[in-house]
Amino acid sequence: MTDQNSQFFAILTAVGKAKQANADALGIPWTFAQMGVGDANGADPIPSEQQTKLIHENRRAPLNQVKVDPNNANVIIAEQVIPENVGGWWIREIGLYDAAGDLVAVANCAPSFKPLLSQGSGRTQVIRMNLIVSNTAYVELKIDPSVVLATRSYVDAAITNVLPANKAAGTYTKVEINNRGIVIAGSNPTTLGGYGITDALSKSGGDVTGTLNLLNSRSIQTVATDSSSWAGGLHAVTRESRNILAGFGSWGNGDSVNTLYMGLSSAPWEYGYGVRVKADGVYISGPLTANGAGLSGVPWDGITGTPTALAGYGVGFASQPEAETGADTNKPMNALRVFQAIAAKVIQATESALGIARIATQTLVNAGTDDATIVTPKKLRMGFSALLASTGYIAFPVWLGGFIVQWGIAISVPQATASAGSLGPTRDISLPLAFPNNPLRIFASMHFATMATTNSFAPGAIFVSSSVIRVQNNYTASAGDIAWFAVGN
Repeated sequence: MTDQNSQFFAILTAVGKAKQANADALGIPWTFAQMGVGDANGADPIPSEQQTKLIHENRRAPLNQVKVDPNNANVIIAEQVIPENVGGWWIREIGLYDAAGDLVAVANCAPSFKPLLSQGSGRTQVIRMNLIVSNTAYVELKIDPSVVLATRSYVDAAITNVLPANKAAGTYTKVEINNRGIVIAGSNPTTLGGYGITDALSKSGGDVTGTLNLLNSRSIQTVATDSSSWAGGLHAVTRESRNILAGFGSWGNGDSVNTLYMGLSSAPWEYGYGVRVKADGVYISGPLTANGAGLSGVPWDGITGTPTALAGYGVGFASQPEAETGADTNKPMNALRVFQAIAAKVIQATESALGIARIATQTLVNAGTDDATIVTPKKLRMGFSALLASTGYIAFPVWLGGFIVQWGIAISVPQATASAGSLGPTRDISLPLAFPNNPLRIFASMHFATMATTNSFAPGAIFVSSSVIRVQNNYTASAGDIAWFAVGN
């Protein structure tokens, strides 16, 4: 009798376990095809591995859904929908059949009566089995949609899978839809043209036919460029050819402004009547007039008596101590004082003092005795290279003497013959990196640990050249792999 102590579970039958093992071993998929339900003749069944059929099967039909549990890769979920016009019996046992018709899994469940519609209480019932298997990779998950019913969750999932899944979630100011009303693309244009607006003034220029009003203290800016010479501002130009007639603005190079100008010419920043403000003063081209003041044609070149040195304006230069300490903020420095101020700060750098230091030459780096210069990464790494593989090498930097280590394995060097005067077979191997100066030492050992002591003789190895070595197998029991290690510079 079912009570609070009853246990319900699903297991693979012995046949199911054998088919799972065969699928895992051979990589051949097997398929769950049908589900059967029964009333176990009114008993409370306990699933058994030895079952080949249900105790009393009432219905067997194709699966409506079979899938891997998204939360557990070793759990397969098999599902069958029993329509409202099928029933009139209890459900206490569940069986899962493969495509060959064999019972491969069996489960018990809490007793549930499946009524018929003619009994006045018809309902559609979903039977679901969660089955743990050792490996779902070789279980083929497929159903025949022409002979099964679909649950609401299955339909919801199917609709979700039909909708495009490659769209990034977010807010889009411009979208594209297909003829089904589904959004298939979205974007966030950063230009008016991206929205199809064609009557706006482009950043690259255009014609404005109305009045341009700048409100709330706004301004029009001329942005400097990397050009060696640029000029920008407001210019009056001819209607057809757009030739400059006059203008005012800035002229400079890079982020430096050389001249603020207002003038009349095709290049008002450079010549023609006007005013040009430069770093060294204000330049006026053309006669200077002032109505009512009688100021006309001022001969600027005729003005004399102005001081030619700062001292004439009461400005004193900084002394050498003032220049070297750099504390005074009012006095200017001449060229000598500037040199003295810099010289006082620029000293040889040490471990405890900031200063300047030369870049060491490669010779100094290799010698390793100088302590007053700086080593750059290029010189520190000079000569270094490496091949980190089963056959490879490491070439140390030249300041470490250009030392090179190399390694590798000679595969299956033939077996030696155990007879007097017999020499072990040899094999020549090209080094991954030729020693540019001196091959120094080479070491060899058998690359396995199962040699019989009566047949074991140490392998040999010599340098044939700076780029080729020769290894010798002296093991008389079998061919063998010989590991080698060579050093040089």
